[in-house]
Amino acid sequence: MAHITYDDKRIELDKGQTVLSALLDNGYEIPNSCRAGACQSCMMQVVEGEVPENAQKGLKDTLKAQGYFLACSCEPITALHIAAVNSADLRLKTTVIEHEVIRTDILRLRLKPEEEFNYHAGQYINIWKDKNIARSYSLASVKELDDFLELHIRRIEDGVVSNWLHNDIKTGDNLEIQDATGDCFYIPGSPEQKLLLAGTGTGLAPLIGIARDALRQGHTGEIQLIHGVKQAGDLYMHHQLIDMAQQYPNFHYLASVLEPDNISAPICTDPIDKLTLDVATDASEWKAYLCGDVEIINTLKKKLFLAGTSMNNIYTDPFVKTTD
Repeated sequence: MAHITYDDKRIELDKGQTVLSALLDNGYEIPNSCRAGACQSCMMQVVEGEVPENAQKGLKDTLKAQGYFLACSCEPITALHIAAVNSADLRLKTTVIEHEVIRTDILRLRLKPEEEFNYHAGQYINIWKDKNIARSYSLASVKELDDFLELHIRRIEDGVVSNWLHNDIKTGDNLEIQDATGDCFYIPGSPEQKLLLAGTGTGLAPLIGIARDALRQGHTGEIQLIHGVKQAGDLYMHHQLIDMAQQYPNFHYLASVLEPDNISAPICTDPIDKLTLDVATDASEWKAYLCGDVEIINTLKKKLFLAGTSMNNIYTDPFVKTTD
């Protein structure tokens, strides 16, 4: 049985138990959010011992070299001496320059970082509410085109951070964010590759960023964006995407609306998985970016793979439900 040493206390771990779970069970307040190795809010540092490789997945090489790891993904095999990270050292202050509710439940938030902030369009960042609570939101902005960070934030019922951002934050306020992460972004080098961008809800945000970035870099292959929603009123960027399709001949937009008020192009009533496979008739020719509801994204990923899309050509950003 492995054990950890934290705060001068030895803690025994059950088989298969993570460092985060053990610390929470012992009454420690450790920042955490997704508990799935995605948001990186539970980052800690090893003082002595060796952490499993998967506990550092997604971290920058500079952080790995300093012994940083994700407590929610770490199931130690040997004894570890670990320490808390001063998360404030990893945060960057930003100013809210636009706070606009573009639908009843969707906020467009634009932030101006105090210093240069490097990221790829389509990645996600953490917004910190306080020293322990953070949530991840995907970037719709493109660094080379925009002088701000743009996020689309859906209000979640009883959501601690989403309601705070909707109700309490206003233009001119300061917010703390953390480095961008995630591998769902455009990779240049194959300008003729067909790109399939499919997502649900505010999973549209990273897809818009990826599409804009690809077009900025001169991508010539077909780009197909499919947005899946329940009702037509949920198509919060509908007209902007129609305008993009008119501006760029290789960019195409379709909407999957399960309960439409009326039917008109480019809206159809087919579920997003059927519509996606109808578009990608030869799935082996496409590189896919899938963002949004975790169950739908996993279904799309499986169906595209079975239809012939290489797993190396499928990039996902599933929106994992947060544990408070």
